[in-house]
Amino acid sequence: MMFTQMILIKTMITEREIDILKKSILLINSFEDNVNNINSGKEFIFIHNRNLETIEKIATDRNSEYLTTRLDEYPNITAAQIDEYIKIQKNEFSLLNFLLVFLFGIFIGLYYILFERFLKTGKITGKQIKSKVSTIIEVNTYILEVIENPYMEKLRLK
Repeated sequence: MMFTQMILIKTMITEREIDILKKSILLINSFEDNVNNINSGKEFIFIHNRNLETIEKIATDRNSEYLTTRLDEYPNITAAQIDEYIKIQKNEFSLLNFLLVFLFGIFIGLYYILFERFLKTGKITGKQIKSKVSTIIEVNTYILEVIENPYMEKLRLK
């Protein structure tokens, strides 16, 4: 009996956790338009992983097939990929890259820039990273809708 109560207490989600989740989802959803809201890929991944854990708790708590299914739709993304996305969105061009292009010529400098980018992001292009971010935002939007209005889950399942 005591063991069962401990398990139930552990999976219960608090209002505070739900509020943090809502704010975090809105923060990540604004990231596509304003990358200045999140400082780094590491911070983005921290927030995203915390969201996933909270959504998983809510799905377990509500016995939600919809939320469980939506969790599987999130793409895998790394901090390095988010850092690259931030760099692309801010149109950043480092001093080192500029010097390489200036000193070694356009072809060698650009080769280095592309090679460095592929090493950091796992050979994923900026367009693919943008697609992953867009998918995360889209899934977040549907999940937020169901978290705020649990009755929407029945409409979404149809």
